Amino acid sequence: MKKVFLVDFDGTVTKVDTVDLMVNKFAKDGWQYYEELWEKGEMSTEECAIETLKLMEMNEKKLLDLLYTIEIDDYFLEFLNFCKVKNYEVVIVSDGYDFNIKAIMDKYGFNVEFYSNKLWFDKGEIKVDFPYKSKDCNKCGMCKLEVLNRYKNEGYYVVYIGDGYSDICVVKYADEVFANGVLEKYCKENDIPYISFKNFGDIIEKLKR
Repeated sequence: MKKVFLVDFDGTVTKVDTVDLMVNKFAKDGWQYYEELWEKGEMSTEECAIETLKLMEMNEKKLLDLLYTIEIDDYFLEFLNFCKVKNYEVVIVSDGYDFNIKAIMDKYGFNVEFYSNKLWFDKGEIKVDFPYKSKDCNKCGMCKLEVLNRYKNEGYYVVYIGDGYSDICVVKYADEVFANGVLEKYCKENDIPYISFKNFGDIIEKLKR
């Protein structure tokens, strides 16, 4: 059976959440209100992003300079190599931005297929788009469940790796789940089977067994 790993990006591949860092660095006060509504599920990712970006004072260079300071998990590149040897597919699914993902991939010299929201700069203005949002639900900007279902329909065994709020609706449908942070708490409280991990080194060890 073909196996695919769907991997969250912010706070999972990266040691810090790139979007949170961006907001903390460049947004004027008031973003906390939108963040709170989003965490309660009272505001979609798209709505939250659009309102928060109105408070941002940044340009392309400033954002790139910030992103190039971000570190990835110490074992993530080893994990990619492990999957390559085993012929497992790895796909990043992110409710963050393609601009951030591309910058990190460029810094560390890896290239992985990914699905995310889009962010770009146009004449000094920050633009965003949400090409992978769900037609049935507006909670996330990028619907990870639709990507999971696509792989399931193609006969894949789907392993999910994540840590946050945007990973919650996916884990009930994955064949196997690696979780930490908010996602681990959710799995525990809702009796969803999962394997706890601190880093990708833990995941490699568990896969080897």
